Amino acid sequence: MTITTAETVALVERVAEELANPRMWWGMSGHRATGEAVAHHLEAAADLMEREGWDPQLYAPLSRHGIVDALDSTARDGAGDADTRYIARTVTEALLRVVLGAPYVDCDVWGEHSSRTLPEILTALRGASRLARQYGPRAATT
Repeated sequence: MTITTAETVALVERVAEELANPRMWWGMSGHRATGEAVAHHLEAAADLMEREGWDPQLYAPLSRHGIVDALDSTARDGAGDADTRYIARTVTEALLRVVLGAPYVDCDVWGEHSSRTLPEILTALRGASRLARQYGPRAATT
């Protein structure tokens, strides 16, 4: 399947509409995160998965080598916190919903599907990172 530039623009615009909702950028602690902080967290998770070879074709589901596990691990390592982890997951799921045309997607279940590959996961995480950086808030509030 080939996606044209016009189709790509339409997909990005649909995700941007979801990301424009100010509620998307508030974490579970009640603090708002910047798009940059969320992007950094997503990039760190993708880098970890790539560096460690967390390919779902090699690991069984629930192996602690999934997307959420990478977000958890990088939060513990200082690449983010509970808020950026939560928002990173939300942004990734918004992207996947639009791309897949699905009403609901759990990014961890999507990432552990038997047909999923590591390059697909890295593309999703890095795409979500670019979207967070572009459409997320510039300044955090407390």
